[in-house]
This record gives sequence, C-alpha cells and structure tokens, in this order.
Amino acid sequence: MSSTPASSRIAARPIRRRRRLSRRSTATVWATVLTGALAVSACGSGADSAESSQPPTPTGACATDPGIGLTQATPIPIPTATVTLTSPGAAPTRIATPAPDVGSAQQVTLSTTSSEVSTTAQTTQEVTTPLTARFGCTATSELHLVLGTPTSSQPELTDQLAKAKGSVAGIALGPALSPMSLRLRPTDASSAPARRALEQSLVQTLQDSIVLPTDPIGVSATWRSERTVVGAATVTQTIEARLSAWDGNRLTIAFTAEESPINSVFTIPGGNTTLTIARYSYSGSGEIVVDLTRGLPVGGHADYSGARELVGADPDQPLLQRIGFSVNWK
Repeated sequence: MSSTPASSRIAARPIRRRRRLSRRSTATVWATVLTGALAVSACGSGADSAESSQPPTPTGACATDPGIGLTQATPIPIPTATVTLTSPGAAPTRIATPAPDVGSAQQVTLSTTSSEVSTTAQTTQEVTTPLTARFGCTATSELHLVLGTPTSSQPELTDQLAKAKGSVAGIALGPALSPMSLRLRPTDASSAPARRALEQSLVQTLQDSIVLPTDPIGVSATWRSERTVVGAATVTQTIEARLSAWDGNRLTIAFTAEESPINSVFTIPGGNTTLTIARYSYSGSGEIVVDLTRGLPVGGHADYSGARELVGADPDQPLLQRIGFSVNWK
C-alpha cells in the first residue's frame, strides 16, 4: 500500500562472502546501486515464450478460472504480516469479515512513484495502471487482474508501457484479504523495462498493504502489524493503523509506517557485492479505503520517504541516498 524503497525490497538474492571494494571500483559500485535500485528482477513475471499467444482474460463478473493466462507465471511471495490488536475501539465491535463480490468486476487505478536521489544521480519512476479485478467464481481466495493501458509521466516509459495493455496478474489472498503472493504475465510485446516497472509497482504496493485484524473491532480501533521484507536490505516493517470510519462495507484506515534494517548488509542489485548500511531511516503515513466486497483498495494514498548511508571499502567515500515511494488508489 524503493529504489527507492524498492531497492531495499528487491527479490531476495543469496548473500555470499563479502569482498572488499578497491578504491578504483567504488565509482562503478555506486553507479550500479543507482541504476539497479529502481529495477526489480523480472524473473517473477514468468512470461511465456515469444511464440505463445497473448494471455487470455476472463470476461464475466467473476473468473471461472482465476489462474487463466498465469500457468507459467512464477509466484512472487508477499511477506506475511503479524497483526496485534492494541485497542478494539468503540462499541459496537464486529469482525471485518470479507464478503467477496462475484457479481461484478472491480475497476480501480493504481499510481505509484519511486524516487532516489544521491550526490551523483537522480532516478524517478512513475507508473499509473488501470486494473480490472475479479474474484474467482468459486475460489474467492484468488483474485485475477487484467491490466489496462499503463502510462507514465516519463514519455519513453509510456511508449513501452503501452504494449503491456492486456497483461494479466493473479493475487493469492489470505485471511482478511491479505495478499500472499503475486503472479504477473505481461503481454508478449512488453519490453523488459515495462515488465520491471509493472512488477515493481505491484510488488511494492502489496508489500506495503494494510492488513485487517481478525478480532472484533469498532471505530477508533488500533492495531499494529509487522512483516519482514527480504531484499537488498532486509528490514522490519512496522505499521500502526487506526480505523477512522466504518460505513457499510467500507472501512477508512489511517496509518503510519516505519522500517528498520535487521542487520547492516546491503546487497547490490544484480550482483553478489555487499555494502555496509551505516545509517538508515524510512517512514511514511497515509489513509486507505477498504471495501470488504472487493479484493483491492477502492481509494487512498500513502507517502514514504527516508535516507540511507552505504559504505564500501573506503569509509571516506560513502554513498548518501534519499529514497521515496508514493501510492494512490482511485
């Protein structure tokens, strides 16, 4: 709900024995961090071969086969959150029980922006994607997505994203509609940059999702969720949430979030080289509107920002980065 934080959440890679960086290699390492930070591994997309047809899509109100078009897409795990209710809120209280609507498809637009700024470079990636979401007709723990025409404020990326129209994705849902995994199948015409941009936008958003408690709650209820996000940097994410309104099936939730690294290891994306995290800060806040009959948020926004200091072989040449991520549902 970057290479930004995406760089701290890039798909986990094996961390091998650390090797010292020579003074000569420092500039190359910093460039690698900056160019690799906004790119997540495309291996999770699992697109079929170039000879295969475009992914088929469901046409009804629900997905008779929620896995249609996704048979060769490798699931990308979404870290599970542990939820602790800190206050049940005002009476009356009740359990926020999902009631998946299989009688109509959901239309919603997701917009995300990732940014990273250092003394040597600045990178920004903005992606806006219209989504049509359908629960499985009988398997309501599966959500099938059809992507409309994604766009970006960056013209060169917009041109490549246009060919991703008709891509499909699937989200496996757990208790209280919490995301458990993502499968993404871009169209055959999608370029590698378009695939990476879409995957990063969806994965980052799901990793930041707000999970509802399974205990009875009322307005003003508060809860804490924690999840471990494994990536270039492995971090503990802590979210403090408050139920500010409950109208029919819709819950409005205000929240704050904070991340802290569990160790000092930062693995450079795309390689085995590691750096040391000398300093790290990352936090954010937002508001989300959840409809218990829908699989995705129906509205809301969140903004995150932070900074980190990475150190290689020469402690006198640290890399200082400002990182940010924002998400909007509408």
